[in-house]
Parts: sequence; structure tokens; C-alpha cells
Amino acid sequence: MNAIENAFPPVAFVKARLFREPIYREDTEDWLVLRGHYDEIRRTFREIGQELVFDEAEGYAFIRQLEFEGEERVPRLVQRRPLSYAATLLLVALREEFLRFDAAPGDSTRLVKSRDQLRDLIADFFNETTNQVRDFGRLDAAIKALVDLGFIRPLNATSGQDAFEVMRIVKARLGPTDLETIKERILRHAQPGT
Repeated sequence: MNAIENAFPPVAFVKARLFREPIYREDTEDWLVLRGHYDEIRRTFREIGQELVFDEAEGYAFIRQLEFEGEERVPRLVQRRPLSYAATLLLVALREEFLRFDAAPGDSTRLVKSRDQLRDLIADFFNETTNQVRDFGRLDAAIKALVDLGFIRPLNATSGQDAFEVMRIVKARLGPTDLETIKERILRHAQPGT
């Protein structure tokens, strides 16, 4: 079995990982392999309709579907699945949090939020009900969706409180134009009679 495992070069594991999740600078070994084989990895994904997004300054890399205008066909690996309303709200709120975080002076390079802080970011957008357990369940489902997509990463809780690092990939996945488009849709959705 070890002979088979050793038959695969480290770059093969990095490519496989990129199919599942982003790679961050903190993932030192995979990050170094990615940097060393960037052109090869980029070509591999381009051949199957994916774009390798690599941001050295922010410290992340991920793949996304290539999109072309017009008639050109592009291989598609996965179906698009929209985020829930709550997960979309949370993603927009986190993007806004990054705008404030990056503009504020400080020594920290990591944006960390507790579970309660994440809930508070979007709780005002939901009608309060008498079923607090269900309400928290909806908000926690949004948090879990963003964890599964690699937008936030759970941290080891030392104080007994759930904490999450908001990953900088949020900025790349939700650019300024996308942010404004989604915010307009949310505002239209929130207005009665529309």
C-alpha cells in the first residue's frame, strides 16, 4: 500500500484538495507545493473549465468555474446551488465586516467572530418568532453552510464559546460589484409589496 501512496507526487494531493476546499498560507506544506507548481496546476484546472485563483498577498487559493460570454461551451464540474437566504445574508455581512476590519487600524490580521456575533450580524433581518430554538437553528445552518464552503473556519474554543475565523477568501468570492447586486436584491426582498 505504501508503494502506491508514494507513486503520487505532492502536487497531485494539492490538486485533489483544491477540488474540495481552498488552500491557505497557513497550510504550509500544500501552500509551498502550490507556489512551486503554480503553472502546472493552473493549466490542469483550465483544461477542465476551472480558474485557479491564487492571491499571494491575502494568502489563499481556490478554483472557480470559468464563465465566458457568448456561445463558447465550458466543461462544468458541479451544479450551481444557491445559498439559502440566511447564508447569503451572513456572507454579505461578513464581507461588510471585512471592509470595516481592513479600514480600522490594528495589529490583528485575522477577523474572528463568536457564534453569537455571527448570529447578531443577521438576526435583525429575520422576523422574531416564539420559537427561539428554530430561529437559532436557521442561523446556525447558515454558519455551517459557510464553514462547509470554507468562508469561515472554526477555532478551538478556549473560553467555552464557539469562535470562527472569517477567511479572506470572502473578499475574493464576493467582490464589490457582486456585493452591491446582492445587497440590492436583499433590500428589494425586505421591502413589503415587492
